[in-house]
Amino acid sequence: MDEPATRTGDGEQRSRRAFLGGTALVGGTLALSGIGSAANDSSDDANTTPSDVEILNYALTLEHLEYAFYEEFLANHTESEVENSAVAQYFARPTLRYSTYQQIEDVRDHEGAHVEALTETIEKLGGTPVEPAAYEFPYETMEEFVAIADRLEAVGVSAYAGAAPMIDDEDVLKAALSIHSVEAEHQTYFQLLNLQRPSPDAFNTARSMDQVLPIAKQFVVGTGGGGDDGGDGGDDGTDSAGQLSVVALQADAGGDDAANLNDEFVTYGNTGDAPLDLSGWTVTDADGTTYTFPDGVTLEPGAELTLYTGSGSDTDTEFYWGQENEVWENGADTMTVRNASGEVVLQRSYP
Repeated sequence: MDEPATRTGDGEQRSRRAFLGGTALVGGTLALSGIGSAANDSSDDANTTPSDVEILNYALTLEHLEYAFYEEFLANHTESEVENSAVAQYFARPTLRYSTYQQIEDVRDHEGAHVEALTETIEKLGGTPVEPAAYEFPYETMEEFVAIADRLEAVGVSAYAGAAPMIDDEDVLKAALSIHSVEAEHQTYFQLLNLQRPSPDAFNTARSMDQVLPIAKQFVVGTGGGGDDGGDGGDDGTDSAGQLSVVALQADAGGDDAANLNDEFVTYGNTGDAPLDLSGWTVTDADGTTYTFPDGVTLEPGAELTLYTGSGSDTDTEFYWGQENEVWENGADTMTVRNASGEVVLQRSYP
C-alpha cells in the first residue's frame, strides 16, 4: 500500500464495514469516501477482519490512481520536454538523462500491470473489482510532477506494508509482496529525481488505511462513471481540505547570518479551501533541527504565516524558532513539514 506511525497489528481489529467504507462502490464506480462511513453499523460482521478481496480492492484503488497519474503525464508531455527539463539534467550521465521519459513509461506500464493482475485475482476470488475514479493532479512543472510521484510511491509502499499482515491467502500475500518491492523501486527513482536521499532509514514503517485514503482522496474529483460519488464534502461530492504551500523561503540572511537570524525565514500559505490546524506540526531541516508549532495555531484558507529562525514574540501570523544560529543552509537544504501524526505533508529541497 512513510512516515511514522502506523501499526500493523491493530488492523486485525478494524471493522470490515468501516474498511469497505473507505473504498465504497457507488453504482459500480469507485468513490473514495470517509473511512468511518459505516461506523454506526451494528450487524454481526461489523467486527470481522477485512477479506482478501476487500484488501485487494483497497490495493487496486491505489493502483488505479497511480496508473492514471503517469498516463496523464505522458499523454501531455513529449520525450524532448522531459529529457531537456532541469529535472532530467540532474543526471550527468547521458544514458540516465535520456532515458527519463522511458523510465516514466516503464513505471506507468508497471502500474497498469498491477491493475490487471489485481483485477484478475479479485475476479478469480469471486469479487467485483473497483473501477477507477476521475482524478485531478495539481502540478504544473516537472519538479512538481516528480514531487507528487515521490509522494504517491512512498504512500503505495507503506500502504502495501500496512495491509499485507491482514491477508490470509499465502499466494495472494506473495503476489502483494512482489508488487510492494516494485513500488519501492519506483519510490527510490523518484526520490532521486526529487533530490531526496533514497532509503535514509534502516526500517520502513507501514501506513494504515486510515492514513492512506485521505492522501489518495485529495486527487479524486469524481467517479469515473458520473453521478454522485458518495463524498461528504461540498455540492460536487468532493471533500474540502486545507493545503499547505511554501510562499517564500529566505535561507541567506545576508552579512553575518548569526547576527541577522530573523532575516532568515519561511512563509507558508494555505492554498486549500478549509482551515489547517497546525497544532503540533513540525518543520525540520536536513540536519534534523526541528520547530514545533504551538497548540491553537490555525491557518485559514488564503492566509499566510511566517516562521523566523531567530527570537521574538509570536503573533497570529509571525512565529519565532528561537535558534542561536542559522537553520537553513545558504547553498542547499531540505525542509520537511510533518503533521501532528508524523506524516510528511510538505517537503521542499533547494537549489
